[in-house]
Amino acid sequence: MHDAPPCSCGPYDRRLPSLLLDNPVRRLVQPPGRFLSRHLRPGDHVADLGCGPGHFTVAMTRVVGERGRVHAVDFDPKAVARLKHKAERHGVDHLVDARVASVAEIDFIDSSSLDFVLAEAVLCCMTDHTGAMRQIARILRPTGKAWLSVMKGARAGDPRSVGREEWASLLSRMRVHASGHGLLSRWALVSPPERITVETGVGQ
Repeated sequence: MHDAPPCSCGPYDRRLPSLLLDNPVRRLVQPPGRFLSRHLRPGDHVADLGCGPGHFTVAMTRVVGERGRVHAVDFDPKAVARLKHKAERHGVDHLVDARVASVAEIDFIDSSSLDFVLAEAVLCCMTDHTGAMRQIARILRPTGKAWLSVMKGARAGDPRSVGREEWASLLSRMRVHASGHGLLSRWALVSPPERITVETGVGQ
């Protein structure tokens, strides 16, 4: 695992308690293995963006196996520390590159290198939605896919919230394979656009 420079997250970026993100009740209601088995294959290189303490991360390593690789990113140092401890406890720390960073600042992940990206309820915990989407498009292989979701019902004026119109605008930057919504969230399965333009100059 690697250490990273301190995250230059926005002042409004949200850090949720680790216990809320990874606990027995969530594992029962949202079994990570069942979801991931539909999207990952052995040998895949993947990312868990907004990984928190690792609700999905360790399960990802079980699917991708020894030939795979999991990038785990979160802007909460305490959550990343818990994830590293969890990965070591399960003996999969050699498969996980865990870093403290904003999803909008993941230049350490190579362009066009990933088969799958999970961004579960991370956009609505940060303010730079456009920057995060650029990075997700950049790191995906042309055949790769990303699962995105955002929570509904944020307070008016909250810079982290992703309303219906902004959600549609963000998805217009990608190729959408499927999308929908539930009582609490909106979701989409997307691929990168035909041509990727990255303003940061990281890659195309």
